[in-house]
Amino acid sequence: MAEAMRILHVITSTGVGGAETQLARFIAASPTGRYQHLVACLMPEGPLAPVMAGGGAEIRCLGLTSGPAALLAGVGRLRALLKEWRPELVQTWMYHADLLGLLSARLPPRPAGGVPVVWGLRCADLDLAAYAASTRLVVRACAALSRLPAAIAVNSRAGLAFHERLGYPARKLRLIPNGFDTEIFRPDPLARAAARAELGLTDGHPLIGHVARLDPNKDHATFVAAARLLASRRPQARFLFIGQGTEEGGPALAACAEPPLAGRCFRLGRREDVPRWLAALDVFAQSSASEGLPNALGEAMSAGLMCVATEAGDSAALLGDAGWLTPVRQPYALAEALERALALTPAERAAMGARARLRIKEGYSLAAAHQAWWELYQEVLGRA
Repeated sequence: MAEAMRILHVITSTGVGGAETQLARFIAASPTGRYQHLVACLMPEGPLAPVMAGGGAEIRCLGLTSGPAALLAGVGRLRALLKEWRPELVQTWMYHADLLGLLSARLPPRPAGGVPVVWGLRCADLDLAAYAASTRLVVRACAALSRLPAAIAVNSRAGLAFHERLGYPARKLRLIPNGFDTEIFRPDPLARAAARAELGLTDGHPLIGHVARLDPNKDHATFVAAARLLASRRPQARFLFIGQGTEEGGPALAACAEPPLAGRCFRLGRREDVPRWLAALDVFAQSSASEGLPNALGEAMSAGLMCVATEAGDSAALLGDAGWLTPVRQPYALAEALERALALTPAERAAMGARARLRIKEGYSLAAAHQAWWELYQEVLGRA
């Protein structure tokens, strides 16, 4: 039997985010004996580090901060790790990790004898103006160096087009969509009843949910504006917010405490029991202005929910005819679509949700994602 492939994953954080979640799932669902995973996290340990360790990965958190000194320290620590662990391949996840992973492996003298580097990209149509100048500098540096990695995996067609516009070479880009665990994210009547009871909801309170960390590109402001419009027309409607930062609020969520939303919003922050809360929903809403292939939307579809989403990234390709789409940054359009969804009977919403779940099972399974990654690694290592 062939030895397990030794992969060093370099990722910016092990907090709760799209790339981090996909890496945790990749590790947990890896076929037995296929890989040996080492995760090098640039920042201090986050809540997904124990999850990755539980899936069988070794975790090394480098504890970097920000600034040029941290960049140099990160390169030095990663080079030492490469020399110590001697992986067959380095897989990086998002821009900061892409840059540091590439510099660590490619700067002479190469500490692991020229180990190939595969970059991972998870976004599309990113509004870089909303991010710090240092992040914009890292993105530009990655574009300038993008001919050096052995391959660049992108999780959406929108992401392919976006990075080609930034100057990434098309010949390096490979499309590998996210995979979803349909056993974890599934309809669950018992969880639905318990979660709704915890919120004090009856069958007469339709619950609309939004799952995303508080981030400019997730555009909570558009969802809140749509919720205000809908609350005026549907007094029984309730709104659930899940995601890091939503419990604290900030300007984007300030209207949740004002009429007509006051007393109708539940802000739960980051949760580790997202499947339970998805089961409680009647409709799932996504308001993002920028996405790659959105995890939250795929999870809601896998949970069998009626979904209304903005046309960000590959949301249209993911949702297909199993839900409804609205333009980005258009709260009136989002409110209208949500009201139409609430006007459906429970059976009609369930039928739409069943179609959505079938799309995930047939087109976005974890097994399909694993096979795509395996084939890319074989190609990069010259074993195809």
